[in-house]
Order: sequence, then structure tokens, then C-alpha cells
Amino acid sequence: MVEWINTEGFLLQINHFKQYNSLICKFTVLFKSSTLTKTSHYSEYQEKLYNEVKRLKEVEGLGYRRISYVLYDKGYRGIRKNSILRYNYIYSIYHKGKIREKRINRKFKTVIKDIMIYEYK
Repeated sequence: MVEWINTEGFLLQINHFKQYNSLICKFTVLFKSSTLTKTSHYSEYQEKLYNEVKRLKEVEGLGYRRISYVLYDKGYRGIRKNSILRYNYIYSIYHKGKIREKRINRKFKTVIKDIMIYEYK
């Protein structure tokens, strides 16, 4: 506790400290995280394919049909049927990958509540 005393135009600060043998602090911390479990459900090939589609879309600025042609020239094929990657499939890879990134990278607010401090004798 801090106390201020005015004596003849001077302010004096007086600190009152109490000696404690032991203090106990008790509180509850609540937090959420989307990274507590496995965050990579993609195979290595799926991750590589998504990163290439994302790079071509965001960095190069290509459309889905053009990306399909580029990936075909590079030798990329479909994951399940080993088929040609058509533009609608490229859209699906990109769109679902962005949703997945947003879900994994979301931030939650940490809450500290029920704070109690008491003296232990």
C-alpha cells in the first residue's frame, strides 16, 4: 500500500509493506489451440501439389485452367486415379487447402480467471 502525505508543500511517499511467510496464488488459465493434434493430414505428394498450385495462383497469378496445363507439362497427375489434373480439380485443391490453412493457423484468446491470493500460515 502506498500513502502520500503533504507536509509543508512537500509530498512524501510512505510505503507500507507487510511481511508474509508464505503466499499462495491460485488461478485458472483457459486456452484453445488448433495445433495440439496432428496438423498435417496431407501426404508428401499432396502437400507438394498444393504448394505448387498455391505458388502458381498467388505468385504467378495464373488461372486454374492455365495451372492445369502447367502441372500437366511438369508431370503432375491426380492422387487417386493418376488422371490429368483438370481446372475444376485445381480449384478444389486450392480452395480446400486455403480453408485448411485458415483452420490450422487461427488464433484463440487466452483467458486467465479466478485469481486468488491468500496467506499461508
